Amino acid sequence: MHILGLDIGTSGVKAALFDKTWKLVGRSYREYPLISVGKDSFDLDAEVVWEKTREAILSITHSTGQAIDAVAVSALGDVIIALDEEGNTVRPSILDFDPRGREEIQDFIDDIGVERFFKITGMPPIHINSLAKILWIKKHEPLHYRRVVRWASYEDFILRKLGVKPTVSYSMAARTMLFDSRHKSWSEEILEAADLNRASLPEAVPSGVVIDTLGSRAAEELGFSRDAVACSGGHDMLCAAIGAGLDEGDPHTALNIVGTMEGVIVLLQRPGTSGEMLKRLYPCYPGYREFISLSLNLTSGSIVKWYRDEISNLSAGNGEEIGFDELLRDVDEKKPGDLIVIPHFAGTCNPKHDPDARGFVYGLSLHSNMQDLIQGIIEGLCYELKVHIQGFKDAGISIERLKTVGGGSQSSKWLQLKANITGLEIISSDAHEASSMGAAGLCGSALGILDSPFAISHAMGVKEKRYTPLPGETERFNEKFAQYQGLIGRLHSVEPL
Repeated sequence: MHILGLDIGTSGVKAALFDKTWKLVGRSYREYPLISVGKDSFDLDAEVVWEKTREAILSITHSTGQAIDAVAVSALGDVIIALDEEGNTVRPSILDFDPRGREEIQDFIDDIGVERFFKITGMPPIHINSLAKILWIKKHEPLHYRRVVRWASYEDFILRKLGVKPTVSYSMAARTMLFDSRHKSWSEEILEAADLNRASLPEAVPSGVVIDTLGSRAAEELGFSRDAVACSGGHDMLCAAIGAGLDEGDPHTALNIVGTMEGVIVLLQRPGTSGEMLKRLYPCYPGYREFISLSLNLTSGSIVKWYRDEISNLSAGNGEEIGFDELLRDVDEKKPGDLIVIPHFAGTCNPKHDPDARGFVYGLSLHSNMQDLIQGIIEGLCYELKVHIQGFKDAGISIERLKTVGGGSQSSKWLQLKANITGLEIISSDAHEASSMGAAGLCGSALGILDSPFAISHAMGVKEKRYTPLPGETERFNEKFAQYQGLIGRLHSVEPL
């Protein structure tokens, strides 16, 4: 038995193959380009994503010589694909952070009501989700819109290419804003208000169930076994929480994903659509057996990369060889620096939504140097994380410790600084491919190999390292954190240029 977990991300696809003992026997990565179509506007070509996914699968089957018996997909949420009658893409998909759809979703919400919409969908009515992009296409590209017969997420799009009937997991369906998260079905009320046909959407099923056998053509061409099956995966944030081994019964441990963006993911035992959740734009939608909420900082590793490539010149000739540890080697995790960096380089999502917000550096003097800047950047990201933790607390969700995965989780200095600034225990996991692991774990659960998909990290022997706040250090950073909050308050009142 060999199980494939696919992780379809914004800029690339990761494939990971596991045997029946949960040994990782093969992995592959393929990158694909974003299409710039204007200021802050980006498309993603779903057909190119599929071609790169094919390459990643073939790379694994060729290098390992193993046939694949089961597959599940973890995918970026919110991004919707328009398909014609023959299943071909009508236009490239619009990325979630793209500002298109801001006006259209607000007009839609004015008619249906914010509170009503949130109670049904569990999704705050902002432009990052699929409905906003659908409404934008309908208004601005009517010729394209009239050709659309089906709408697909990247989960069911990839499964369709593998010969599987149109099927999507609850967590991916919820990210469209068209799904009733409490009743776990497509919302007839929202569909009617949006003038959308239920037949244009895939069947929605729980994560971690067997969907169908793969089409014989896919099995033959890509190296799947004759009886290979597809299982439902989920939104990449859910799959990352599964792969990192969050405990379903522990409401006080959250997942911190540190990649291009930074997310805090919490598991809830019941749906939470309170006014405090809505105020902070925290979604609540079906996960595996629980519900999931998250808070996003739209820039994290991307700012560190910006510093490396555009400011420090450390990337000259061999940028990819400069890792976090080397880049941050002089960061002081015990003492606040002289600069305060507000890391809102691409706006803010939670707990205050401001797509026009931008980055800011305070405290520059004639003595400031490059080291002061990187110290300020990493501190700023940690202060921003603390803002998100406090936002959850204000919404009635108490977080006491964070498991962390992703590129930023590889820097011991960054992790200790997180512990000292937030006052929380930080648990670093070496589950670096957490989302593809989570997809494979959902396969294992669907096939009865695992009692729970969350057990995959234990089955794989994932190692963890713990960082606790050093005595007195949190208090040392609190004064700087108060200044950080004060600056944010002032900057939010500044009109965008």
